[in-house]
Amino acid sequence: MFRPSSGLSIRFPSILSSCCSISSATTSNALQNFCIDLSNRQLISLSQPPAFIENNFQSANHLPNVIYAGFDPTSDSLHVGNLLIFSNLLRSLKHGCHAIALIGGATALVGDPSGRDTDRLEIAEETINMNKEEIRRQLERISENFYEMQSDRETVKRLDIVDNAEWHSNMSSLEFIRICRLFRVGDMLRLGAIKSRMRENHGLPCSEFLYQIMQSYDWYQLTQKYNCYFQIGGSDQLGHLDAGYDYIRRRTKRLSAGICLPLITDSSGNKLGKSVTDCKESVWLSENKTSPYAFYQFFRQQPDNQIVPLMRYFSLKSLDDMNAILSEHESNLGKWIAQEELAKELTQLIHGADGLRLAQQCSNALFKGSLADIERIPLQTLEQLFGDASIRRLSKSDLVTMGDLADRTRSDKMRGSILMKKGAFSLNGEKFVDPNAKINFEKILLSGKNATLVCWGKRKYQLIRWVD
Repeated sequence: MFRPSSGLSIRFPSILSSCCSISSATTSNALQNFCIDLSNRQLISLSQPPAFIENNFQSANHLPNVIYAGFDPTSDSLHVGNLLIFSNLLRSLKHGCHAIALIGGATALVGDPSGRDTDRLEIAEETINMNKEEIRRQLERISENFYEMQSDRETVKRLDIVDNAEWHSNMSSLEFIRICRLFRVGDMLRLGAIKSRMRENHGLPCSEFLYQIMQSYDWYQLTQKYNCYFQIGGSDQLGHLDAGYDYIRRRTKRLSAGICLPLITDSSGNKLGKSVTDCKESVWLSENKTSPYAFYQFFRQQPDNQIVPLMRYFSLKSLDDMNAILSEHESNLGKWIAQEELAKELTQLIHGADGLRLAQQCSNALFKGSLADIERIPLQTLEQLFGDASIRRLSKSDLVTMGDLADRTRSDKMRGSILMKKGAFSLNGEKFVDPNAKINFEKILLSGKNATLVCWGKRKYQLIRWVD
């Protein structure tokens, strides 16, 4: 749980007491309804203050119906982990909240120490500026897809997208130092990410130490510009939320609150959709990095023991609609009902109706058709169905053996020439297990096409487009 700062009086319990006296009231605001929905979906890992979750979130009635979440543009695309935060930000709009997506154009230049035991690599300002424009376009596109999916879109509020460079870029060093006066070094050292780095004698740069001040100031700016006193974030943002809560209380004498969503892991204990060996294997929200087909299949292939919590966490459907799907799914195990519904919903959210159509067409061709059916599809159409992110362009002159080809079709650090010995490597539906076998290109081309269909395992497909 979040730790109250020492030496400061906490006003929240007195507010809770007054809430308890009116707990029988039948009215609730949009923020309270949203928090109850998060709780019913088992999406609340921690809250600040800890007492915020008591009495069915009655204290949320003392806050404006405004909510924000932040995204630092350290890459040119968000990934599935970010989608957990963003999809819930969008869901708050369905409850009548005003939602704000804050792009960390300034904080990305500094680096968040959370979840790391080494210094963050410095990213050039030019790169950050390009990244944040890509992230902005991505957020705008996804939010437009979201509105198109709503039957009552005329009544749903619009998402605001804000860049914190708006206030940080023009701030003088003296102004920043004056802001620092309201922060106590002892409290800052107790931040989990800072404490662990110091305990392990890794140390950290002053810039990362000051990151929590910048993020706290972000929240303060949103209170002044948008009347926003509530935020959601990932489980690793606990300390930053704590620092911001204390700063707002000192600066404004007003209540604020926030909720951390849980860390989502796969059956192996790794972060969902995030490769531990190579970022190219992560599941991105950009079609240039993860094709609509690959994104669709990521959710379509989730095991039954994973799909129920994933449906609760990610689906924008109401709890009643979602539970009806899960009930049908549990009565028909093996038919992948919940996987299909979630894959369709999220692919349409991220890639739009056209992206979903392409993903389904490609999936149907690969998993429900025959090799002859695939070979009848024109190459240009096949390339469109797979998308650039699921196509490899290789030169025949660069490859001699099947092992060479297998290695070139892996994005992670695992050697394809070793894995193929276990029977995991197929070309056009035929398994190849000898890495030393010479490539006969006439036998591995799709009929009438300068292309080859590759499959790792049973369901992980990609297309090779030969360039010579």
